Amino acid sequence: MTQEELEVAVNRLIAEANADSEEAKKKYDAAVLDAKFTALENRMWRSDMLEEQLASLEAEYESVVLRIQTELDESLDALYAENEQGGGGTPPSGADEAPYEVDYSLSMRDRYVVVKNYYLSLPDKAQALAACQADTVAADYLGDYYDYLIQLLVMIQ
Repeated sequence: MTQEELEVAVNRLIAEANADSEEAKKKYDAAVLDAKFTALENRMWRSDMLEEQLASLEAEYESVVLRIQTELDESLDALYAENEQGGGGTPPSGADEAPYEVDYSLSMRDRYVVVKNYYLSLPDKAQALAACQADTVAADYLGDYYDYLIQLLVMIQ
């Protein structure tokens, strides 16, 4: 598979995941709105039942997003394994200051997983995206994979 074909396949997978994520977000927002209106109608706005229902809806939504993300990661991993690049390289300046392990002996796929897991562990996804975009070490360390990480963070923010 050529690099161009790989990019087309990756962009298609990401577009499908984005569409699934947007659909899940719409359903979640509608369910939250419905729960709040129902609570208002039943004069239960400040009840524990509403809080529990909202927490349940949020947990369900996060589960769906995690499933979408996992499926995308698995699909991307399969594509990347087929077109594995990399190895070698010299650490860019500032690599010692990166908040994740920078190990050039790892395959590009494993580097991507390490950096992705770090940014996904941050609680505020918008802040994680901004931090990743400002991370010059990650851009050098991940090469082409950096763009895929940015697209993933944009999708889940």
